[in-house]
Amino acid sequence: MTRSTPTAVGLYSIGIRGIDLEDLLALAVAHEVPFLHLRGGPRGFDLARRDTVTLNRWACCSQASVPITVVTADLDLADFAQPGTQAYQQASAELDRLGHAAVVLRARAVRLLARHVPDQRRWADLAVPDLTARHGLTTLIELHAPAWFAAQTVASMVAYLGRAPWLALLMDTAQVHRAWLRSDSPDSLAAQVSALAPHTRAVHISDSGDQVPGAGYEIVAKTFGHLDDDSPVEIAFEWTGADRSPQGCLDRYRRAVAWWRSSSEGNP
Repeated sequence: MTRSTPTAVGLYSIGIRGIDLEDLLALAVAHEVPFLHLRGGPRGFDLARRDTVTLNRWACCSQASVPITVVTADLDLADFAQPGTQAYQQASAELDRLGHAAVVLRARAVRLLARHVPDQRRWADLAVPDLTARHGLTTLIELHAPAWFAAQTVASMVAYLGRAPWLALLMDTAQVHRAWLRSDSPDSLAAQVSALAPHTRAVHISDSGDQVPGAGYEIVAKTFGHLDDDSPVEIAFEWTGADRSPQGCLDRYRRAVAWWRSSSEGNP
């Protein structure tokens, strides 16, 4: 089905500091933000340690305003590389608590960061718990280093995802651009992003204060720009610049939405 309306672009809550969740939801309504990705770990709203009354209140507020579709964890993919250890058990328990909170908030996915590419021998040891079986949630892995986009690493990730259907990817434009800056073959990078696209369920348009998106951003826009109405991929804006005030973030959000629609949807 061809998309008949512009792609909805949500907002990742990391871009606004010092705001209560109810106020954030009200702000989203006022500025026509269609959905939120919520920073859910201890550095954000710390959902795993919220009581049921608080979670239920937030869920009711979200139902009456805008949906929370993704909850992000502070956990890393590497936390799940050594099953049987105490560190693994602690990370699994934290992920399970966050998954429970995400269900209460009616989110569809929980995100893990992946700051480092595993050694080849470590791929077999990775054991991310299945939140689909336990909570009905997809676990998103955010590829948070340019090394993830090397051809061999992409092949390893695609193979791993084939063995773990409860997992999918979150693509970050800034990381793709960093990979482009280091790449000897931009065409090859575009091919790697395309290879990861069928496994991707979210894209973050990431802005840390740079004025003009670079070539890596354009690769992501071309890959994900023409989404069907029934596409499972969500697009959201991530602001990590110095001014994390509501106005500062929303100004950047509006620019990012305009850029995404002109770059991705304006050019077949």
